[in-house]
Amino acid sequence: MLSLIRSGPRILAFSSRNIDDLFNCMLDSFEGEPCDLTSAFDIAREDHTIIFIAKEMKPVLTTQDILKMLVIKTSPATILCHLISGKRTDLVDEVRTAPRTLIMRAPGDQEAILNQMHEDLGGTISTFSEIISHGNENTTLIALTARPLNHGVQTTDLYEKVLRLDGNHYESLKELRMHALQYLNIGIANRDWNEIEIRIYDRYGAYKLHYDRLISIFETLEFGIVLGESWSKDYPRLFMSVEVYRVRFFTFFDAKTIKRVLLGMEYLDDGTRMVDYDVYVDNKKIGWTDALLPSDPRARSLAGVTSRGELLSKLAPSDLDELLEIESLIVKTRS
Repeated sequence: MLSLIRSGPRILAFSSRNIDDLFNCMLDSFEGEPCDLTSAFDIAREDHTIIFIAKEMKPVLTTQDILKMLVIKTSPATILCHLISGKRTDLVDEVRTAPRTLIMRAPGDQEAILNQMHEDLGGTISTFSEIISHGNENTTLIALTARPLNHGVQTTDLYEKVLRLDGNHYESLKELRMHALQYLNIGIANRDWNEIEIRIYDRYGAYKLHYDRLISIFETLEFGIVLGESWSKDYPRLFMSVEVYRVRFFTFFDAKTIKRVLLGMEYLDDGTRMVDYDVYVDNKKIGWTDALLPSDPRARSLAGVTSRGELLSKLAPSDLDELLEIESLIVKTRS
């Protein structure tokens, strides 16, 4: 539920005396999408390839040398195999891979994280655009973002500085994977992670749906790690017990932030309350008013709808569709 590092798109640089023909071949064969350097990294995902086309393959290709650019939704190997098997190698004078990118989840003090990585791994600190246009196939760029990594990350989501490492890409990836959690802790000033207990109560008994909905949102937002779950009893009033489902959660977010998200998940857009998501830290309940901002309505249902709007705005269309589908099933249990 917590992804700390992933690869960026691959890059292939071509030189060609038939630039327009090679560009059109790529467009027609792979339904490529024309772009510039900035939009390329906004469009491309981890399993995509960015194509640079230049007239001449220089030791270092600058943005001025790259005359055509596009994004293709497949791997470099597939592209090269197609050119070879389709006997279109006549369009290519030379080809090489360009810098590899690694993107690391880094909330908090990103400057401190970057400086520690530089101290540990060496390399050079510079800007993303400067290095991507001057690097080569032996270059790995490490970029930082505070956003979750399970969806596309835009260039505007990246910290303005990156770390350039020259050498074996897989060694760089191995080092980052080993120490990613350490760097994350540096970013949040080495403060303790929070163990939070969430208690789910639904008088209609749709616990499985509410649990699936909870886990779906937490995975999408990459809030942390589930430590355990079990059935239990809660006592909302004297001599009254109700069955609840408990989820123990480990997160670097504070309990009030989690409670605010859960407050929004308790309600539908029309203010209908579907479930209780209670939050406990060290057996102390975090009340819904603890999660309010000064600008929030002071009525619980209105505050819940406000928090729901914030939550929905953070979801990608596919995640929003999944959430609404689960909610439609929950609504059916009320009839």
